[in-house]
Amino acid sequence: MNNTSILKPVLIGGMALGIISALPVIGSCNCVCCAWAIGGGILAAFLHVRESPFQVTMGRGALAGLAAGAIGAVVCYLFSIPIQYVLSGGGNMTMVAEQIREQLAKNPDLPQELRQSIENILERGDFMRIVAVFSFFFNVVLFSLFAMVGGAIGVAVFEKRKPGDPQANATPPPPQPPEDMPPPDHFDF
Repeated sequence: MNNTSILKPVLIGGMALGIISALPVIGSCNCVCCAWAIGGGILAAFLHVRESPFQVTMGRGALAGLAAGAIGAVVCYLFSIPIQYVLSGGGNMTMVAEQIREQLAKNPDLPQELRQSIENILERGDFMRIVAVFSFFFNVVLFSLFAMVGGAIGVAVFEKRKPGDPQANATPPPPQPPEDMPPPDHFDF
């Protein structure tokens, strides 16, 4: 059984995924094709293949990607909080609430109960917290799934060893003494 730890590759892949995804312009690539999520899974799988003395299976690569995706979602959430605070002008969310109110006014077909519920949420200030919690859980699921695919892709691309073949730089067995030497407990004086 392969007892190589996947913790370090998973943490590195997840951190890279989370930090890049939290950046305003660069992170938008996740919206198109989940590129950073797949990339984080590939990175985790690549690092795991590189550190493992034995062949890494697709399942281990997918597991590394899955874990990297979950870590990436947490890191993305934590990094996006200060970024959103700065971009919103010091936490002033009234502009967002006003935009939502404008959209409500433009759509007369909404039921009055829904319109009133949204207004109540906007008045209490819970709206942004609700959006943040929803987007966090959405990202955990989305990042994990796509990073899992990336982990499987990473193993398929980077793993070139056959099952059971040790890596070239694995520690060799201890050297055996030459056969013509007496055993260590036999001494001739």
